[in-house]
Amino acid sequence: MKRRWRQINNSNGGVTIAALLILAVLTIIGISSISTSNMEVQIATNDKIHKMSFYAADGGSELGTELLELNIACPSGFSSDDLAIPATDITVVDADFWMQTAAPAAPGDFPSDDDTVRDVLITSAGGTHTNLSMFGVTVLGTGGAIQMAAGYEGKGKGAAGGGTALLYEIHSQHLGLANSESVVAIQWRHNIGSEGTCIGW
Repeated sequence: MKRRWRQINNSNGGVTIAALLILAVLTIIGISSISTSNMEVQIATNDKIHKMSFYAADGGSELGTELLELNIACPSGFSSDDLAIPATDITVVDADFWMQTAAPAAPGDFPSDDDTVRDVLITSAGGTHTNLSMFGVTVLGTGGAIQMAAGYEGKGKGAAGGGTALLYEIHSQHLGLANSESVVAIQWRHNIGSEGTCIGW
């Protein structure tokens, strides 16, 4: 009995060493957890910034279709270059961009911050902005021939559907927070003859 009592009461420091080892392991686990949490927050923030940039570029392409239709309705384009549309943050750089038939001659991707390769500038809060570039060609629709027989043989004449259309490419580049960049390109078909009223600024 005395021997056991002596082993329990000895002061060689075994318990202290075990406690320090457990404390060291817990400290390493805590530091690892904090590091992982910080990395997850950074990944989530980068994902949010990327999505904001993409959706701003996508929204810019949708706005580009509306501006294109308005621009087509005015035979000579809008009334002036460097045109600021009232009560908006939209600046039209090229007043008759609907007449462009080829992509701007510029190295690399377009549009960009260079006014020679962008047609529209959309500024946003926080210093972010979207550049739009649009160009198109005239295409003939399929079935543009006159049919000699419509319905029953020899009964009247008919014209097949078809006609002429303008086929555009709209490129939207958004330069967002933390140097994020997204580019969206869409195609837009305008049927000639379906122009609305010219609204010039």
